[in-house]
Amino acid sequence: MDPRNDGMTAMTLSTNSLPLDAATTAAAREEPDFGNQSSDSELSALCDRIRNRYVSSDWDNEFITRLELVLCRTGDGRLLPNPKIFHGETGGIAVTGPSRDGKSTLVRRVIERIFAERLDDNRPGKHVIYHRVRTAATLKSVYTDLCKATGFTSFPARMTVPEAHDLAIHRLRLAGIRILILDEVHNLLGYDNKAVNLFLKTFVQDGGGFCLIVIGTPVLRKFIFEQVENVELAGRLLDMPLEQFPEATSLGLISGALEGLCSDAGLRLAPSIHRDPYFAHRILEGCRGSYGRSMRLISTSIVLALEEGASAVDIEDFRRVFDLNLLYFNPENPFRLSDWASRSTAGFGQPGQVSDTDFGAANKKPQSRTRRKRSKK
Repeated sequence: MDPRNDGMTAMTLSTNSLPLDAATTAAAREEPDFGNQSSDSELSALCDRIRNRYVSSDWDNEFITRLELVLCRTGDGRLLPNPKIFHGETGGIAVTGPSRDGKSTLVRRVIERIFAERLDDNRPGKHVIYHRVRTAATLKSVYTDLCKATGFTSFPARMTVPEAHDLAIHRLRLAGIRILILDEVHNLLGYDNKAVNLFLKTFVQDGGGFCLIVIGTPVLRKFIFEQVENVELAGRLLDMPLEQFPEATSLGLISGALEGLCSDAGLRLAPSIHRDPYFAHRILEGCRGSYGRSMRLISTSIVLALEEGASAVDIEDFRRVFDLNLLYFNPENPFRLSDWASRSTAGFGQPGQVSDTDFGAANKKPQSRTRRKRSKK
């Protein structure tokens, strides 16, 4: 494949750059040869790592602070996967925020890092189980899904909800589970909310003995913390709404992630990005302040450049990804070459001083990916 010519320029990484592990560094620094199957596999693996790279934020510390209140600790302060018991009851955390803001990734990555567990929706870890509640799920289906995750699949033909509850609790205890993570819990709301309230409470009272972490949209937060009939449930779960960071913090995270992930990928930043002092603003404004969407936009754009054999990431990569993925969320693409820079800089106290073309950007057609023919030996 002929590499894309991006007019690349070397960049010096900032202190916000992400740490590189040896495997990623080695893969990122290799010049890919798309003429053989092995190189294709290496490219696929590298793209997968970039897509799934996690960028820590202040949310991590906020979540850990709450974990310290509901989980036991060692003498030197390390968290243990054992819930604290208050008069026979345990507690938990409710992590809520808008869709695609990074709730699930935050919870999973922090738990995985602290307890060295790999969370899988299909099977439990040593002491932690993660389950994503299906759309249109019932309480009974959640119980049976938890049982299936522990390896139990032979259910009675006419099992009642209380029987399913008892079986699920038994299977979780038998598997050594102490932390239960339920994702997309808002999917349970709407039909019988009183039953959902009791469903969640039973995991932390009546001898349930689990630390319960629930994840969902603001609808779930309103259900738990703003409805008077659920005050007992609210008293057992620590509230953690994911609120947007201050603009300066968000811009720093975006700039660090952009440079760090490009370095991981073995790519550089094209002039249309590194000459643009407001490129991080474009990302933040385009994603309307959403941290999770900003990180996803960055990683997806970098992967696009990788897959096209580019040596640098260009504004065009961001424009194309935004057009395909985010116009439903924000109909104005900030990476289109228009008067975005002059309009935005007006808000920064520099009206009319710059335009998009001042940053070296130019409209261009996306290059298709072509493969070299493999030579026969």
